[in-house]
Amino acid sequence: MRVTKLASLLLIAFCIVLAAQTDEQLLQKADQARFIEANSYGMLSRVIAERPDGKGEALMTIYNKRFAEGMRTRVEFLAPESLKGTIYLVVGDDIYFWQPGLLQPLKISGQQKIFGDASIAEAAGIQFSGKYSVKAKGDEKLDGRDALKLYLEATSEKIAFAKVTLWLDKKELKPIQAILHAVSGEPLKKTLYTKYAKLKDDEYAEEVIVEDLLFKSFKTVIQFSDVKIQELSDDLFDPTKLGK
Repeated sequence: MRVTKLASLLLIAFCIVLAAQTDEQLLQKADQARFIEANSYGMLSRVIAERPDGKGEALMTIYNKRFAEGMRTRVEFLAPESLKGTIYLVVGDDIYFWQPGLLQPLKISGQQKIFGDASIAEAAGIQFSGKYSVKAKGDEKLDGRDALKLYLEATSEKIAFAKVTLWLDKKELKPIQAILHAVSGEPLKKTLYTKYAKLKDDEYAEEVIVEDLLFKSFKTVIQFSDVKIQELSDDLFDPTKLGK
């Protein structure tokens, strides 16, 4: 009886803490769970594309550095050979593409697929805080887990996906799943956050699975590893210096 009462009190306390979170704090928690908190770091990303006609793999280096306006991300292909040296640079809501042979970088959409069905937005990691606002929320069971379901809308037309339905683990506020929508509301992709890892006390998403909802047999697995906290040159994140 005493154990049951204690459990009930803990549940009530948890609900009070959750209710005290503002919408923006919920989005911040969702980002903190998936991204390394360091101001400058690099990591490897292995991308496995699975389609009915076969499987393909790519290897990329992802660099992140915090600037005054926020985090900038550089995605650079190491393999396959046909994509080696290709670079995607995310600066605020702008995304630049460069590959050997181009005289200058090109601006592209965040929905641009870079390998398999993974867009630059998924490869770099979709940031929710500051990029989306919460329009509605509610409780829901997802695969047997207690989840908080958030309906998000982008704060800028430049953001890759205009609407997102996001499920957070209700206890830890870590993303479990997201549905990425077009402006019309049509669901385009499902993103599953299947594995998390730690670097000392810092947690990050170790594996993300992207399922194409238009071509349901298409799936892309993105795995992150070999995180290194390091001071990176500002030049790596300057679009005017791509290819120079």
